[in-house]
Amino acid sequence: MDSSRSAQRAVIQFLRAEGEHASQIYRRMKEVYGEQCLARCTIFRWSQRYEAGRVNIKDLPRSGQAHVVTNSAATSAVDELIRQNRRITTG
Repeated sequence: MDSSRSAQRAVIQFLRAEGEHASQIYRRMKEVYGEQCLARCTIFRWSQRYEAGRVNIKDLPRSGQAHVVTNSAATSAVDELIRQNRRITTG
């Protein structure tokens, strides 16, 4: 079973379209996903978004630089910098 955020958002969207209330959606999802379930406040927030007409389950783009390393060379370089100076920052 896919317990990713986007999969759970799709479930919220579907159950909301079926007329389920956020509290019922949370209860049902907690039974199925257990510890992997989205937080109650997150389910309520996404339920409100879908009720207001949102159709996309993906996050909206955010401003700022992405904090993702995409290759092993960059990862190795960062690891080496940290080994040389454990107090290094990205500021």
